[in-house]
Amino acid sequence: MSNLSNILYGILVFVRWAGLILITIVSMGVLISEAAKSKLSPAKILGVAGSAILAAVLFWMLPTLVNYARSDANTIVPDHPVGSYR
Repeated sequence: MSNLSNILYGILVFVRWAGLILITIVSMGVLISEAAKSKLSPAKILGVAGSAILAAVLFWMLPTLVNYARSDANTIVPDHPVGSYR
């Protein structure tokens, strides 16, 4: 890999982990605030935990899905314009 690829990969890994940590902090904050307001029902706990897990999975998969879409678009519409040198 080139130097730019290494830098971009490092940024991607940092953003993924920072996002997961942020999602965890926010979901714990929501659970604590709900507990402070009233009794926590099991449905609320499962709802908040489930939405936090779903958000984390989607946050982790989004860059991969964008990369797949980009590579598929490159297959359909090549990077080189019409009449370019090969």
